[in-house]
Amino acid sequence: MNNDFLVADIPAYITVHLGKAGEDAENVTVSFPDYIKSVASLQLSPNIPQDALYAIIYSQITLALNRINSRFYRAQRYSFDITNDNTFDQRYEYNYPVFENISRIVDKIFTQYIARGESIEPILARVCYSGERCAGLSVDGSIEMAQNGRNYLEILRSYYGRDVYIVEDARLSGIDNDLMLTYPLFQGQTGSYVNSLQIALNRISANYPTIPFIDNISGIYDEETSIAVSEFQRIFDIDISGVFDKQTYYRLLYVYDSVKMLNYLVEEGAALADISTELRGELSYGSVGNSVKLLQYYLLFVSVFDSRVPPLQVIGVFGENTYQSVVAFQKIFGFTPDGIVTEDVWNVLLQVYENLYSSLPDSAFSETAESYFGNILVLGSEGVEVRYLQEYLKTISEIYGVIPYVTVNGVYDEQTENAVRVFQQLFGIKDTGVVTSTTWNAISRLFNAIRAGETKKTV
Repeated sequence: MNNDFLVADIPAYITVHLGKAGEDAENVTVSFPDYIKSVASLQLSPNIPQDALYAIIYSQITLALNRINSRFYRAQRYSFDITNDNTFDQRYEYNYPVFENISRIVDKIFTQYIARGESIEPILARVCYSGERCAGLSVDGSIEMAQNGRNYLEILRSYYGRDVYIVEDARLSGIDNDLMLTYPLFQGQTGSYVNSLQIALNRISANYPTIPFIDNISGIYDEETSIAVSEFQRIFDIDISGVFDKQTYYRLLYVYDSVKMLNYLVEEGAALADISTELRGELSYGSVGNSVKLLQYYLLFVSVFDSRVPPLQVIGVFGENTYQSVVAFQKIFGFTPDGIVTEDVWNVLLQVYENLYSSLPDSAFSETAESYFGNILVLGSEGVEVRYLQEYLKTISEIYGVIPYVTVNGVYDEQTENAVRVFQQLFGIKDTGVVTSTTWNAISRLFNAIRAGETKKTV
């Protein structure tokens, strides 16, 4: 059955409530595959037959997607997607150890799920674990069927009906593929996709220094690139092949997304550096101003390293999202979770931030593009922002040969307009030749990635 153009998206991240709905408990936001790995490792033995493992993990993936796709909890105004209450959802523990073979299975199939008949919606795939009875798949029964030679699809159909099938390769949403990556890529291939892979690996190597820096970004998948891919696979527990396959592709997207966030935070930290720490004072719901911006920035930075702290925007207004992040931070560090930022909370938050910031390697602090100036650039525009734009396009054209060369002269001429149009076509932006914030930000992100990926590491 071919419903590829209709299938449900796989969310890059899922927010889990560590308790029953309505209970006062922490929320954690983790990558979707990491969530499934923890659920499966918590509930299953790694030694059960492989077809039983596949059937059960497909069910766990599908139940989570059903909750997200139907907005079961979000529609009730909860700030999470699923609970860890096994009565209604499935057990989950934050940072639970993961079995190696379960991890590998999840990496292979987390973009697949169970649907029924002509529908492409993920079904409500309940699982009954050992000693439990429910209207769903039985773990004990699945093991017995697998031992008797039944494959995972036969097991699934015996519990959920003969009309269920596996939706394959659903789209991962919530992560931007800025570098136009695809898979598979392997030694001997050439082209822009290989170029993008080399840039991404070099950018990631700034934060993971054991990944060899690729000196020659040539668009040729040579031995140097294969070695860098192999080290990436080793670090992230993927079968080491040197081939940029499906598992490596998805893991790289997640890692690169995290690296981009850190890059943004470094930039934002520099922008906030002139806000004096003397502005700190007691803050609570409804507070506004630069001191709230500082608070939000520190919390956002911590959230990248600890998923128990919900991410938030740095806007200078202490609203519901900021309150939830403050409460989460207070719970972690032993404060009364009242959402009030006292001097003691400030001191601990600042110390945690400084410890995390100092842990970043020097290579994480690369030169970045200027933020959008606020002016729309069109044919005939002149000035320093046009010069910046041309510098960024010139750098990009050296990597993406399809984008025309641009002379840096500070004048938005026909040559510049043509380069902008080609960039817009290449990256799915309406090709108007006009630079608004959307085009500027897309060019800036790619320029930042290229500069970081081409600059030799200093550590």
